[in-house]
Amino acid sequence: MLTPMSTSRDRLRELIAKRCLLSGREFTLSTGQKSNYYFDCKVATLDGEALTLIAEEFLEEIGRLPEKPTAIGGLTLGADFMTAAVIVLSFLKGGSIQRGSIVRKEPKEHGTQNKIENELPAGTKIVVVDDVITSGKSMEQACDEFERVGYEVVGILAVVDREAGGREKLEQRCKHVRALFRKSDFPDLLTVLGVTPRRAVA
Repeated sequence: MLTPMSTSRDRLRELIAKRCLLSGREFTLSTGQKSNYYFDCKVATLDGEALTLIAEEFLEEIGRLPEKPTAIGGLTLGADFMTAAVIVLSFLKGGSIQRGSIVRKEPKEHGTQNKIENELPAGTKIVVVDDVITSGKSMEQACDEFERVGYEVVGILAVVDREAGGREKLEQRCKHVRALFRKSDFPDLLTVLGVTPRRAVA
């Protein structure tokens, strides 16, 4: 019998498979590499049901971290909506993660000229998030900026791991790197890639 947590994760996987997983043509990844499939997870993070499920599942994963963060954030644009959803849900549930920080790709050119929006005090424990792990470059950039101003990165969390080596690279700097799903959790994608599907793992 499925638990409530596994049921919600199954539903989220279903939404991602239906709405975010694209195939049938060539896509250019953030790394510049070509691929015959693409996880367009912005569709999920701009959907009320999917974003709520992501926030719930992220809070579950964060609760398993040995060091408890008080903040969440990452590089714009992948982290923006998820960060907002998690801090709202955590607040409503009386949780400890009620602050977020977003790293700009370039410093703001006017006003505060911030590179990090809502920069928090040095020593803040943060979990860094993104929608998809490919090479891990965007998460590394976020970690670099947070650590530069004194944050402590205690976890790295994504919605989907493309299983392209990025997770292993990130684990060299942070022991606790997790993703809600792996590429291999999507049977339809495995069919596209010519791999025999297996039962998806919740």
